Amino acid sequence: MNELDAILRTWRGLEGSERASVLATVVHVTGSAYRRPGARMLLVPDGRRVGSISGGCLEGEISRKAWWYTESREPVVRVYDTTSDDDAVWEFGLGCNGVVHVMLERTDTAESKELLDFLAKHRRAGQAVSVATVIGACNITGQRLLINGAGNVCGGALAGTAIETALMPHVRDAMNLKESRLVHMAGTDIFVERVGVPTSLLILGAGHDAIPMAAIAMQMGWRVTVADGRPTYARPERFPGAESVVTMSGPDLLRGIEINESTAVVMMTHNFPLDKRLLARVAAAHPFYLGMVGPKNRAERMFAQLGIEQPEGTHAPAGLDIGCGDPASIALSIAAEIQAALSKRQGGLLRDREGPIHAPAVEVGAMAQALLPATGRPEYCETQVGSNV
Repeated sequence: MNELDAILRTWRGLEGSERASVLATVVHVTGSAYRRPGARMLLVPDGRRVGSISGGCLEGEISRKAWWYTESREPVVRVYDTTSDDDAVWEFGLGCNGVVHVMLERTDTAESKELLDFLAKHRRAGQAVSVATVIGACNITGQRLLINGAGNVCGGALAGTAIETALMPHVRDAMNLKESRLVHMAGTDIFVERVGVPTSLLILGAGHDAIPMAAIAMQMGWRVTVADGRPTYARPERFPGAESVVTMSGPDLLRGIEINESTAVVMMTHNFPLDKRLLARVAAAHPFYLGMVGPKNRAERMFAQLGIEQPEGTHAPAGLDIGCGDPASIALSIAAEIQAALSKRQGGLLRDREGPIHAPAVEVGAMAQALLPATGRPEYCETQVGSNV
């Protein structure tokens, strides 16, 4: 299940005192860090953690102190500096060599409820949204602007203010470019986050090799639909957790199945005539990824017989070259290739990559001098530097 979906599902199930759980959100990163801005973790009073904000080095510290930090019921931003070479920092488990800014807020406040309800509503509708959150001004830290996929403001304490007017161009840029950013303006730092929807994966074919393909995709938080013309194969119990398992029939085999530019499609029916019937419809829908299992010349012959060119985003044979020989490793290679397509990467070796693994966080505007202490980092209301205090 997608991390955000798991957090929202857990939050909806909380009752009584557990509603005062703490939501931790990474709002800015400089340098190296395991998770990027937008990563979230829900801390429930009974000790449960849903999601993560690091590779494990910050979760324990934040879990121990989150309720103390938010005792005033006001959101706070903590800054964890892991760039030091001091042995104490490494012993503390903070050897990522980056600075991570984490917002903590109680989930039973009106502001947090509005945010979580907003996200849940648009997740159900399959719509990407934007959330702009003040993270660098003590008196309004945590105030927000909530914007739907159409670019309309739907709520938040910043709605109708001068900040909304100045901020909306940055919100539109974040939505159009599909990237979050930190905006510095008027002495205030604002995290503008684009919250996308989970990747949709359509697996055409429900044979034995489709089972690990679906399982890996669901582990990555993708929403999976499996379709096959054989009722004995297209059974929900074979694909637990799949969004939908469909038995294809009739003249329109893909009737009721949505394919668009946000969909990845993997064709693994191993049936040439059936694949050819499906391919014309799939190619016309322009999925961002079209993977076809089988030899390269099989796909070339299919496209030639249909009289259409291979669309951009076609991968035939599907998968990265990792030396696959069994259904699980083939599924792994295809899932990795889809992720590379999502990230606009080539899927090479990280050790051969020049420059940082992650693109640096996008920052817009000049950081206000009033927020710049001697360290050159934003001086938020609450600051926790990598130490065990």
